[in-house]
Amino acid sequence: NIMLVMKKLLLLLGAAMLFDACAPYEDDDITLPATPGAPTITVEPVSGDPNRVVVKDASTGFFSRVWDFPGGTPAKSTKAVDTVFYALKGDYIVTLYAAAEGGGGTSSTSQTFNIAQDAQPTCDPQTGLLTGDCETPGRCWTFSHAAGAVRVGPQPGSSEWYTSPANGLQAAQYDDAFCFYFAGGHFQYNNNGQTVDPWNGYAAVSFSPPTNLTWIISKGTGFNGSDQLILPDGAFLGVWDSGPVYDIVTLTETQLVVRSKILNSDGWFELDRK
Repeated sequence: NIMLVMKKLLLLLGAAMLFDACAPYEDDDITLPATPGAPTITVEPVSGDPNRVVVKDASTGFFSRVWDFPGGTPAKSTKAVDTVFYALKGDYIVTLYAAAEGGGGTSSTSQTFNIAQDAQPTCDPQTGLLTGDCETPGRCWTFSHAAGAVRVGPQPGSSEWYTSPANGLQAAQYDDAFCFYFAGGHFQYNNNGQTVDPWNGYAAVSFSPPTNLTWIISKGTGFNGSDQLILPDGAFLGVWDSGPVYDIVTLTETQLVVRSKILNSDGWFELDRK
């Protein structure tokens, strides 16, 4: 029967067309970009300043970059050219992670170099205010009793999260002294035996600060080009989860205001001393 045969052929043709419509599309000409070659970087010392280096991305074909500077200030950067400050002598490594134009992933390059000496403070007006005219016996700062001695917010200078009221800090904070000496760039944290512990409900706990601490001011390396007060890793100015690098917001004969990122978290502290 011719009509029966034609119906079977039409059914088979329809099934074949349906199968073709559901089959995945493949294009043998699509290829993924190869992983880009490593970027080219340079690390050059700053003339006349043995504690600063200039890093430069000297490569082409990359649209984004992230520098990693362990032990340096700043600790990271996305600039093509940047200046990094190292307070302590030693061997350091810088690493650039760069993403290529057109995809293909991220590649990296590292370079090691040496800082030959510890940074030494120079006696300028700013240092004189911090240390008491660059003379012995130095100068010690304590927390202000005014409102806003401690301010916390999501951005530098903001205080939406917390503002301490007048006389609102604990006695164990008000009796702390932060002493800066010009000779040897020495810093001493005198806490009278107790420090407020932010990881223990902000309770006053026994704590013996190290005695071999140092300080240095790094010019222009802070937020919006502010100068920074740099302490050794683990040192802090009255709030345990701040520092050890602080932007200097205000420094006069009667007031020291510093700003720091919250350690291992988002947000910023602003701390007021007299």
